Amino acid sequence: MPSVGKIARRTFLIGSAAIAGGVAFGAYMVNRPIPNPLLDDLADGEAAITPFVKVTSEGITLITPRADKGQGSYSMQAYLIAEELDIDPTDTIRMPGLPGPAYYNAEVMAEGSPLPAYDESATAETIRSVLRVVPKLFSIQMTGGSSTVPDMFEKLRHAGAVARETLKEAAAQRLGVARVDLSTEDGHVIAPDGTRIAYTDLAADAAGIEPITDVTLRDPSDWRYLGKAGLPRIDMEAKCTGAEKYGIDLAFDSMLFASICANPGIGGALESFDASEAEGMPGVRRVLEVTAGNPGVAVIATNTWYAIQAARAVECNWGAPNYPASSAEMFDLLEAAVDNEENFDHRQREEGDVDAALSEGEVFEAQYRIPYLAHAPMEPMNAIVKVTDDRIDIWTGTQIPLFIKQRAALISGMDAEKIFVHV
Repeated sequence: MPSVGKIARRTFLIGSAAIAGGVAFGAYMVNRPIPNPLLDDLADGEAAITPFVKVTSEGITLITPRADKGQGSYSMQAYLIAEELDIDPTDTIRMPGLPGPAYYNAEVMAEGSPLPAYDESATAETIRSVLRVVPKLFSIQMTGGSSTVPDMFEKLRHAGAVARETLKEAAAQRLGVARVDLSTEDGHVIAPDGTRIAYTDLAADAAGIEPITDVTLRDPSDWRYLGKAGLPRIDMEAKCTGAEKYGIDLAFDSMLFASICANPGIGGALESFDASEAEGMPGVRRVLEVTAGNPGVAVIATNTWYAIQAARAVECNWGAPNYPASSAEMFDLLEAAVDNEENFDHRQREEGDVDAALSEGEVFEAQYRIPYLAHAPMEPMNAIVKVTDDRIDIWTGTQIPLFIKQRAALISGMDAEKIFVHV
């Protein structure tokens, strides 16, 4: 195969949203293909047609790289692929995949910009198009800012369509017919004479074919899943019955457990600590000071209970936080901000004349307050880290897996390519 063919085979440009803004950043950097990470570990007869779809003789795997924090994003991503791939997503293997540049979030910066959402002017759209390029250039893989659907809506449908058409091409070459004469249904390619060939039976054929990227997405009138009322979440049964596996459920032989006590006030320092009592408690292996992130102390022990009890026994002298430590202090700051008219000179949208409207009729005023509450996860914050001489594996629930990978490389001194984050 010529070198150009090899490059094309091992790369796949995801979507076309990043094309705009090419003048600002350089056409090559914006348009260059991103390697398909699924091609690295393929066995014979397996096809990774796009970074989001892998087909083998055993089944179909869908990569859903945006993290699910309980809002159903894994199901949503699977349905987006399945809509165009013409499969039942419940019959697939679904996984977040290893983090990588191919899974960049083009919309996260556009969604988080100060531009009002209602501003659809040419200037605003140009700015958004440039912002969409930045995550690709800097490999920003992130879940947040309500950007998953805007970013993935076309990207995953396109990936499903590419996989569908490539599998059809594999069937067309096997049957000696034109791809346009074939159709698909529930994971099968349908020949004009009614012959049905399962996608899984076409995996080996598809592995040797260049992905068919010139595809047309289906009209919404033909959708089976998207926009339909009562669409079930694919993972609902497992989560309701306790069968779902979370990172905290994993266990390894000879695994040690750590419990961390951190400054309860964000930004506050750890002035000093006394771990003498904790170090003599059952099962305790080591007590370490945590210097990265929020300062604190980590106790490493032979099981969770030992670690938690010993962490409670560490006497810590905490420094003052750098933000209001109570609801009362927070409300004092909010009231001062409301009373400062300068804070209202930067409003994003102003329509009508409020003073004129309030000058007529009765004005009703009310104030509602709730305590200052922590934005805390339902699942305990946790991570499992396995360190060997030649690699580091991390299992954790995270919205920023590439940052975790880079941070682990910085802390450990190990090359980032030898660090594997399992979301």
